[in-house]
Amino acid sequence: MRLGLASCVALASVFWVACEPPPPATLEFVDQTPAQPRLGEITTVRFRAVDSRGGPQAGTTVSFRLQPEVPGVTLSPTESSTNVGDGIASTQIIATGRVASAVVVATAGDKTAVSPAVSFAGANAHGKQFTFQCGEVAGSASGGVHAIGAYDETRYLIAGVKLRCTAHVADRNGDGLSGAQVSFITEAGTIGPSSTSITDVVGNAQVLYKTSYPLPVETDPGTFTWSPINDATHTGDYLAPLWMQPFIWTENPIRDYGIAINPQTPRPEPFRKDPLRPNRINNPRDNLVSMIAVTTGEEGYDDANNNGQFDSGEEFIDLTEPFVDSNDNGTWDTNERFVDTNANGKWDGKNGQFDASTLIWVQERILWTGWPHPMDRDLTPLNEVPVVRQLSPPAGTTVNVGHFAEVFSTFLLADPWFNGLARNANGDGCAGGAVGPVTVEPLPKGVAYTYPAFTVETYKIRDAHDLQADPPPNPFPAPGIAFDVNASCAYTGSPEEGHVVLIAAPPLKGLVQ
Repeated sequence: MRLGLASCVALASVFWVACEPPPPATLEFVDQTPAQPRLGEITTVRFRAVDSRGGPQAGTTVSFRLQPEVPGVTLSPTESSTNVGDGIASTQIIATGRVASAVVVATAGDKTAVSPAVSFAGANAHGKQFTFQCGEVAGSASGGVHAIGAYDETRYLIAGVKLRCTAHVADRNGDGLSGAQVSFITEAGTIGPSSTSITDVVGNAQVLYKTSYPLPVETDPGTFTWSPINDATHTGDYLAPLWMQPFIWTENPIRDYGIAINPQTPRPEPFRKDPLRPNRINNPRDNLVSMIAVTTGEEGYDDANNNGQFDSGEEFIDLTEPFVDSNDNGTWDTNERFVDTNANGKWDGKNGQFDASTLIWVQERILWTGWPHPMDRDLTPLNEVPVVRQLSPPAGTTVNVGHFAEVFSTFLLADPWFNGLARNANGDGCAGGAVGPVTVEPLPKGVAYTYPAFTVETYKIRDAHDLQADPPPNPFPAPGIAFDVNASCAYTGSPEEGHVVLIAAPPLKGLVQ
């Protein structure tokens, strides 16, 4: 007669031995906790043994192993017994280093179950993977809007112009981190609804930026160089972002248009006396607004041996304490806002060592632009440096358009600070304003991605006669049929319900011949 369960229990009480139940009918994966573990976190993986009657089977020994073995992954325990009541046995995974995923194989008797791949994200936000950009030009969280219309022609603030800005937080492997708290600080305007945001499932933290007081800090004209100071107290950032094209700056870019420039040499920042405001010097960075995003993480480094952790001798990006660089000189100055990371009551530069847990930060800069007042446009005793210049056809000449033909008009336009006007809609450009037998047609331009010291505007002047319906008169009127062109150029202040500004192009007179 076969030994039954009761006899087994009785024998166990006498001889202190245990009886292993028969192999389970089924072994199945249950779940993992947390669902999206980070490197260094303990991840619990559970399996269930089911008996031949479909109920949970207790007391079954389950062994665990990795498939394949993964360096940097610890599995503990490697063997466990299923629980009474639910038939579950569990093991725990701790992953360190550069691990993408691990698979756990559970075995009980002749039954085997395999977990899905357990994927790990880095434990910390990584300095090299932290970005902060404004505007959406290629889908959610893409960045590329650099300027917004913030002033009218009198230099008066247009409050409430909006722009969405997004910080992206990721680990050293480039995986976005959800639930990270990001703080934002700005030189001018406001960030709302608060100065903090939490990253979503892909690691994006979005805020809404608005123009308001305080205004940007006015700066003195500087010199752009490709070798900015980078030492214990300087970040090494350029004087101006490259999308401003500071490598082609001249002191008077409207006058100097067409002159050969060596972009590799230091370039002087443009400047001009303001014809409206006494004793004021305008330059592009007067309205360059600095903003920073701050979160907790590790400084960026080059993982030379690909082991997923910082090792002595590897290059890293040593960060200063976060600060808002209002004057663009790459270091903290009195009255500039900063975050006191070590709570010692003062701003500190780089500490010369790799920080695995600190406040990492990244800077974004945007332009507040305006549009020129009539007193900014022409050369006068008060306006020594105009911001509008007709290039082709030259100003004051007669524009000759052949019958059924077309010509192009090109002019330069800048705002009062020598910046291109904010252009945030695909339809922005010059059109209309013709009196006589011509039409004025815009050329496709689209959203501006760069903002040099001026905008080159071109539009088409075309004879309005139709070749089939309007044959040329014979004889043709001499010297031709007169026309006037006063084209109007549209500029959209923001991609977020932005206002549209209409600027008059330089007037032209001509003849259809």
